[in-house]
Amino acid sequence: MSDPVDFVDNSIGQLLVALADGVREAERALASGPQVDDSGRAVTRYALPYLDFSINVDVEVVNPPAAAAGARGLPVLRLFTARNDAGSDNREIRSSVSGRLVAVPAGDGLPAPRIRITPGPNIGGKARIELAVSNSAGEVLAGQPVELNLDLKASETLSKARGVASLPRRDGTRLSDGIVTTDNNGRAVTSLLIGDEPAKALLVVTASIGPFAAQATISAEVLG
Repeated sequence: MSDPVDFVDNSIGQLLVALADGVREAERALASGPQVDDSGRAVTRYALPYLDFSINVDVEVVNPPAAAAGARGLPVLRLFTARNDAGSDNREIRSSVSGRLVAVPAGDGLPAPRIRITPGPNIGGKARIELAVSNSAGEVLAGQPVELNLDLKASETLSKARGVASLPRRDGTRLSDGIVTTDNNGRAVTSLLIGDEPAKALLVVTASIGPFAAQATISAEVLG
């Protein structure tokens, strides 16, 4: 059987996780409110920068008296109880945990990457893609690797809205580069090679740096 102390530690850990999840849900609810009122004036918004907490746990471990055959019964954990059964071997565990849950901005408070994609038209089966990468502090990110992918699911969804029944993957449709690196100005250039796609099809390209991403839509219609 697990040690009673481990049981208490695990229970407190689960309680702290549940408490953090509750704070996160409250923050989402606060952030989802309107930013302006009916007159267009800014509305006061609220946030939870931190939450102080104190948890008291009182656990009693009860070992039942010996069974009729002489075998000892299994220990039983009783939470928040003060009862002692006659003939039982009891042990109490008391624990108190206090602390503070602190809200941490995305990216651990560091400036978050920002990606801007400027797609070009399909000229002769090739569309130019320009990337500009900076961060939320306005700094240019030079030498920054950026991953590029063709979002087939999003492409099919948008193409269906334009009357394209299906959008199977064409062998000739692919990105020239899977990863590009920005220059000293935080810019990079690549291209999307477009095969024999329906003219009304839309192709969605995703550029990402870790969890941060941006998308652009390129029409498969050939312009030149």
